[in-house]
Amino acid sequence: MRKCRNMKLRVKNLIEKYNTSNPYVLCERLGIEIKYVYYKDVKGFFSRVLKRKYIVINEKLDEYSQLVVLCHELGHALYHGSKNKLLMKINFFNYSLELENEANEFAAELMKYQEEVSYEVARNCDLGLQVLEEMKRYIKY
Repeated sequence: MRKCRNMKLRVKNLIEKYNTSNPYVLCERLGIEIKYVYYKDVKGFFSRVLKRKYIVINEKLDEYSQLVVLCHELGHALYHGSKNKLLMKINFFNYSLELENEANEFAAELMKYQEEVSYEVARNCDLGLQVLEEMKRYIKY
């Protein structure tokens, strides 16, 4: 797994610059609109339409899962918002995997600043405990 250089520092600097670690407030200050839509299988995604940025989150997810998805998609918005879509189509698997790893690392770092949740909340969240366990791989202390 390739680690994004200085992700811990990037998250720390972002929090200091905007004086908040709340991803909802960060989105507001960065001009990223959050939309909630029902999807059967999609958890969320980042999109740019006519220079406007959107993070779309599945409204059927529980609150904690929505927070994790928001952190992940915010990583895409900040670090992949202008990535070349043609390059993604040509080398989709490797490129996509790298982008997902970076977004996961960003989410894991930002989640460290969020209010702790109980094991029960994490175990019962819609994402599943295995997803949260997977995020631990990205955390550098």
